[in-house]
Amino acid sequence: MQFQFSFKHMDSSQALQNYAEEKIKEKILKFASKPIDAHVIFSVDRHQHKAHLSLKGGDGFNVEVEHTCGDMYGSVDMLVDKLNSQLKKQKDKLKDHKNPKLIDNLRVIADTTEIEVPIDADDLLKYEQARKKVNAH
Repeated sequence: MQFQFSFKHMDSSQALQNYAEEKIKEKILKFASKPIDAHVIFSVDRHQHKAHLSLKGGDGFNVEVEHTCGDMYGSVDMLVDKLNSQLKKQKDKLKDHKNPKLIDNLRVIADTTEIEVPIDADDLLKYEQARKKVNAH
């Protein structure tokens, strides 16, 4: 996973980059199975510190999150909270899409083979297409 940092109207800070990368990476790895690219933009407009995150994932999702407050570290913390809720919502959508029992069936198959198999959106689509072909014949 790659992080890119941009600073607008302020000096770059390695400490701020490390802080943001650590916090954001923790949430991304918790919810996203295939994160690709994260671009964080820090900007200051008068007394407002804004942090903006653009996240692209290999599962075919893009997340845009931003927060503005009086402190840049506070903006990063609130941005991470918003990111957490966005990623959780995205993961719930993938789980509940069309057939909520689908993921449970795949987990049962994985449990019976005793192999840890990560499940992502591509796997779900392939499973659904194969199931439709079998039912059509």
